[in-house]
Amino acid sequence: MRIHIFKGGHTLSAGQTGNIIFFSSSLANHNIPGMINRASTFIVGLLVVGLFHKYVKGYYWRVFCLFPILAICLIVVFLPRSVPNYYIVPAIAFGLAIQNASFRKIEGMGYNNAFTTGNLKKSVVAWSAFFFGEDKSQHTAAVNYMLLVISFGIGAIVSAFLQKFLILKTIWIAVILLLAIINMIYLNALKNALKNNKKIELLK
Repeated sequence: MRIHIFKGGHTLSAGQTGNIIFFSSSLANHNIPGMINRASTFIVGLLVVGLFHKYVKGYYWRVFCLFPILAICLIVVFLPRSVPNYYIVPAIAFGLAIQNASFRKIEGMGYNNAFTTGNLKKSVVAWSAFFFGEDKSQHTAAVNYMLLVISFGIGAIVSAFLQKFLILKTIWIAVILLLAIINMIYLNALKNALKNNKKIELLK
């Protein structure tokens, strides 16, 4: 997100609340080009997730949802600075929308992987219920949301430091992490498939 704001003309690809604020400011200043297409590509990205879910069969359909943002990240790094943000920002918004809508639950609990305000709120509320309300069932939620917030913070700090040296190439780190996640999911799927095949052979 930091990299995108750095290159994307101070707009938020995944943050449509922020974009509405930017849009209002631009409207007041009679300067609105690009604002509508950012929101529209984000919405299209959300719709694409529904198509993936419908037509890609199996438990691992979310893996396919990582490929658009992966491809976009790789392309953006190599684009010359002469390419206007008008074209770059909508593409990133599209990819982030797919990622955001695909990965929205952890252990059955909703979360947001693009922002951390909601996760922080849920963590504090869960810890309050656990300590003050003595609701032991909230412990898992409190820990999970707290880890999400910490991970988000660490990622932002690491990104800030890396950008001093790598500048826009910092996005390669995100690409490597995405590839690692895809490989982990694929290996897990392969492991489960082999295990199921062995069970079928034993039943025979």
